[in-house]
Amino acid sequence: MIESLVIALREGIEAALVVGIILAYLRKTGRDSLSRFVYIGLVLAAIASLGVAAMFQILDIDPENEFMEGTLLGVAGVFVASMVLWMWRTARNIKQQLEDRLASLVVSDAASMGQGVGLLVFTFLMVFREGVEMVLFLAAATLGEMNVLSFIGGIFGLGLAALFAVFFVRGSVRINLSRFFTVTSIVLLLLAIKLVAGSVHEFAEVQVIPMNKEIMAFLGYFVRDDSSTIILMALLAVPAVLLIWGMQGKPGASESTLEGLPSAERRKRLAAAGRERAWRLAGVAAALVTIFAMGTTVLAGSNFVDPVPQPVAASGEEVRIPVASLEEGRLHKFVAQIADVGVRLLAVKLEDGSLVTAVDACSICGAVGYAQEGENAICKNCNAPIPMRTMGLGGGCNPFPLKSTTDGTALMIALKDLETAQPRFSK
Repeated sequence: MIESLVIALREGIEAALVVGIILAYLRKTGRDSLSRFVYIGLVLAAIASLGVAAMFQILDIDPENEFMEGTLLGVAGVFVASMVLWMWRTARNIKQQLEDRLASLVVSDAASMGQGVGLLVFTFLMVFREGVEMVLFLAAATLGEMNVLSFIGGIFGLGLAALFAVFFVRGSVRINLSRFFTVTSIVLLLLAIKLVAGSVHEFAEVQVIPMNKEIMAFLGYFVRDDSSTIILMALLAVPAVLLIWGMQGKPGASESTLEGLPSAERRKRLAAAGRERAWRLAGVAAALVTIFAMGTTVLAGSNFVDPVPQPVAASGEEVRIPVASLEEGRLHKFVAQIADVGVRLLAVKLEDGSLVTAVDACSICGAVGYAQEGENAICKNCNAPIPMRTMGLGGGCNPFPLKSTTDGTALMIALKDLETAQPRFSK
């Protein structure tokens, strides 16, 4: 249940945070009429996410396809950045618009429709990407068996993300405008950077973008589950601080500002101030609960396992590894001494009984090597996930292929193939 909650929360919070900021922006600038496009985008994205996830399952399409992931991340990052530019451009005249509401509402139908369609597409892309990933990750986490507790956890996680968006929108209506634009722009820009970094990482994995070990390590911080969760926790803390800051020195609610007013008007203003304060407190509480829920997974650690390489000695012209020592679905590491250099190799026994071997190094990240997380091998330098069945294929962040044969009792690797891999560990 907890795992499902965190997956749903983590995948939903980015979209909820961005959509919440846009809805709050529309309310603060008197453009509520455009909010309907945001809600239409939400509904369409939810339907499309379920449909695409179902198609992936039926057609057995790999959800970790780097080209698809990179494209969705890149497009979403560009849209978030464009939203920031749009808000900055509009904010230049916001004072005049608020002083003269009629003037701000006199917009041509064509212009209004264009803005609405842009908001609809933006919302659709943000929610669609997160929605597809959430459904697929939940299926992987539950091994396709979505029991009642997992379902409840997923719904609760989505509920937290939605509640945060609602409380943030309602609680930020009367926050200082310049403060609102400054803080929310920072939040959106950080999200845009995170999304674009993820996109570059995906395309670098398949060598569409030239890359080196150091840059891949930097990009890896944006895609690691723990790092991604910490970044989202920090982004949630920023709006929480904004809401708390907005409660200080609340105009129109102090006794001095209410002096001389009729008692009915005084009560009305005090009640309105109380409601606004309650919404802000609710927004802060939702952010804190969300941060706590996400933080528990970081503190609990992950299922990241880095096997200790087991030494193997040559027997004649080959290295032999007992098949019985290989546990199904588990990444095994071995090290052979070739010309006084330790050459690390990987071996995995797949579910169908077939054996896969590879060198514990790749062309991008070098000999940093791999560990295991869940059902995937993970590059320890850039966190690229490598399905076990593809380890022997090479290319991108996949480990270098290593030929092997078996006689049913032992896995045999020729010394000449290990000698070919030796230079990769002597650098």
